[in-house]
Amino acid sequence: MAAMVTTLKEFSDTGNSRTFSLAAHSVAEPRLVIQKRTVPATVDSVAEDSVKVVYGTNDTAGVALSSKVTFEISFRRPVKGDTADVASALALLREIVASDNYSSVVNSQQWLQN
Repeated sequence: MAAMVTTLKEFSDTGNSRTFSLAAHSVAEPRLVIQKRTVPATVDSVAEDSVKVVYGTNDTAGVALSSKVTFEISFRRPVKGDTADVASALALLREIVASDNYSSVVNSQQWLQN
């Protein structure tokens, strides 16, 4: 697996939630990555994690928008779940995101294509 190229700097840590900023982060144009987790309490529990990317953006006239661009990925897996099933589900998600038409899904809300 390839290493991350983007450098993240820890911005805050509140136990099971960490926020990281990118070099270009500012109040006017935030550039953040927020990672959260729920650690299972028992062997019959479900582990949960999420990673959210938040970017401030401008309109076509260059005026900052109050709405932000956000991409979030969440995953849950039973503690007793088969690791091969977890690996297969992760591989499928990576395949979807790496597919040629995924950009169309993001930019024009088209359905995934084979």
